[in-house]
Amino acid sequence: MPLGLFGKIFAGRKVLILDGAMGTMLSDKGWQPPALPEEMNLTNSDVVADIHRQYLKSGADIVETNSFGSNPIKLSYRGLEGMTQRINEEAARIARRAADEFGAYVAGSMGPLGELIEPLGRLTFDEAYESYKKQALGLISGGVDFFLIETQLDIKEAKAAVLAVKDVAPHIPFVVSFTFEKNGRTVTGSSPDVIAHWARMIGASAVGLNCGFGPDLAEKVVKDLYDNAGIPVFAYPNAGTPGSKDLEPHEFAEKTAALIKAGACVVGGCCGTTPEHIACLRKMAGGLEPPCPVEIKKAALASRSRLVLVGDDEPIAVIGERINVSRKSPIREEVARYKLDALSEEARRQAECGASVIDINVSLPNVDRKKAMREAIKAVENACMLPLSLDSDEPEVLEEGLIHASGIPLINSVTAERQKLTKGIELAKRFGACLVVLAIDEDGIAETPERRLAAVRKACNIADELEFPRNRMLVDPLTMSVAADRSSGIVALEVLRNLRKLGLFTVMGISNVSHGLPERSLLNKTFLTMAAGAGLDAVIANPLDDGFTPMMMACNLLAGRDEGALRYISWANSLRGKVEHIARQGQGDLLGPIEQMRRCIVQGDKSGILEKASRFLAEGGDPLGLINDVVLPALEEVGRLYECGEYFLPQLISSAEAAQGVCDLVEKTVLSRGGKLKDRGCIIMATVAGDIHDIGKNIVSMVLKSHGFRVIDLGKDVPLERILQEAKKGEAQIVGLSALMTTTMREMERAAKTIKEENLPVKVIIGGAAVSQGYADAIGADGYAPDALSAVRLVEKLLTGEEVKGS
Repeated sequence: MPLGLFGKIFAGRKVLILDGAMGTMLSDKGWQPPALPEEMNLTNSDVVADIHRQYLKSGADIVETNSFGSNPIKLSYRGLEGMTQRINEEAARIARRAADEFGAYVAGSMGPLGELIEPLGRLTFDEAYESYKKQALGLISGGVDFFLIETQLDIKEAKAAVLAVKDVAPHIPFVVSFTFEKNGRTVTGSSPDVIAHWARMIGASAVGLNCGFGPDLAEKVVKDLYDNAGIPVFAYPNAGTPGSKDLEPHEFAEKTAALIKAGACVVGGCCGTTPEHIACLRKMAGGLEPPCPVEIKKAALASRSRLVLVGDDEPIAVIGERINVSRKSPIREEVARYKLDALSEEARRQAECGASVIDINVSLPNVDRKKAMREAIKAVENACMLPLSLDSDEPEVLEEGLIHASGIPLINSVTAERQKLTKGIELAKRFGACLVVLAIDEDGIAETPERRLAAVRKACNIADELEFPRNRMLVDPLTMSVAADRSSGIVALEVLRNLRKLGLFTVMGISNVSHGLPERSLLNKTFLTMAAGAGLDAVIANPLDDGFTPMMMACNLLAGRDEGALRYISWANSLRGKVEHIARQGQGDLLGPIEQMRRCIVQGDKSGILEKASRFLAEGGDPLGLINDVVLPALEEVGRLYECGEYFLPQLISSAEAAQGVCDLVEKTVLSRGGKLKDRGCIIMATVAGDIHDIGKNIVSMVLKSHGFRVIDLGKDVPLERILQEAKKGEAQIVGLSALMTTTMREMERAAKTIKEENLPVKVIIGGAAVSQGYADAIGADGYAPDALSAVRLVEKLLTGEEVKGS
């Protein structure tokens, strides 16, 4: 951030006030869909300027540009993608002129693109990056003080925006703000602690929460962000819970002021807030001091939905080493053909056996290694929810992996040689990663502890020069074979102890110690036990090794890394024996064919389920039995895992795609045999007129299809006349309507009332971020679904005539 901004917070002890909603105000000033709010920067700039001034007069220190949706992807729906830079530049200039009158700051608003990045959606990472880059170019030309990348749903999309603004304006600060569900996670499953660590490590000047819900539900999320961020926290919630009556200005201000006590130092308003809300907030926050960011001492690794902390009293992180093509294995043979079934299964087994992180090394000499890394990441992230360690000697392959890995990955590894370490640090800083540093300098591998430590000190000095925090480095003291040098183990342990004294976090690959000797497993585990006692923080090892998990549980307990022995006791009570079975033969081998196929769907293993289902049918199995005995029970289990918080949107999508593959195979088989499938029901799906957001609608459609329903997807920005035309055909029993924006919810009401007035033989269900059960009741809809699985259950109830009760 500019010194004037956050210096003002922490030197002057003043909470800064962000402005309120732009769309709400524009709607009151005459803006109407299908026009986009951002078009008014060109057609009604005086109206936009007047809204900025109203907020500034109300006490706002920061105003956001009217550019939330002015990226080329959204502008293309109005044929305006060619005017992206101009629209954003004008938005920034309008805000700049108003802000300069009051000595305020301008935040360049950059909202979500409206589509998820693959594999969750159809948008490529490069398309997302280019879209944000064009938007950022306009905003910086117009004079913004910082970028506000806001209302983000997914870390990967946020990363595309971050990389774009870094490339366009490397010296301009940026803030990243996410929208959370009522369960305290983003729609793609990221928790506030994951978001907070990620934002700090990728270089954000602040992290925030906005939209989604009102200030009463935001307090816990803000507290979690504050506890984990190490950077300032923004909080600008809606005026109330979606679908309910908005909070009055004084009530909003009182509840939002509580977010300052929870950890926010910049507060404001999102949907439904007005200058009156901001004026009350200014008055309420005036006497409160902003909290200083907490110091973050531990290293952090993360996937979209799982955080792994490393160092101090945290359990020793286990980096699963088995996805490595440097040794002969089925994985090596498959990677050479870009076939990744064995790799996926290996990731699952390591996760089940206690790995904390999954290492990926797919650097075969005769393959496209960037493609192999990209596809391997996709396969591993689909197979398990653990953070990734990316292993390659080629910076361009590492960079490809860092682009596509979700969360906070580990770069494995670089030496302490200045050129290589500098490149590794540059990659880690750009992509928000941690870095393994080997105790090797330009002189090679030293034989004595003193010389290895000298190489490490050199690495620390280089890191300090480049302003790379030492707690983002995991130092490897190097493990050599005791068969070649009987003192190599002693040297490694001595270096390890000294690294601990220097306050550095450590990692070791232990398998080298036993190279060339019999009973390697015994030597590896024994050496690991000794290293745990010497202060080891992370280990690269084989978690499937017999007895490995029990040994790790004991090591963590005895090394003071298991407070209250909770992890050890939990393992002893529930996991003993299971790990050994998985390690020896894989859980799938213990199951019958039906259970194996169910497991494939639950795990989202698309290729595995199609292979097994095809074999089942070829051997004379009943096609409909696949639906009734495999697909539906498996999806019920997925639903249970989703509802209890073990699964999130990525896992739900993967399982739905796997199930849909079976449904398509069954349909093809039945039709080829002259049969006909029973239709479970038909649903028309549409995002209403004026709304170009269809992420939620697409997910609901996919999950409905995977459960055997026929879906007529009309797309987004669908006129009422088109919906009525399709409903009158008589094919569908239900019409599903989606809306993201509060301003387009009225189209839902118009559609529901028209369908009832014309007495069409269809039920109406609604969903979307701004929708609630109360709103469904108010407009006469037959049901409301907050998510895809709820939509399936709602459809099932409506089709069977079961009473639907409001939640």
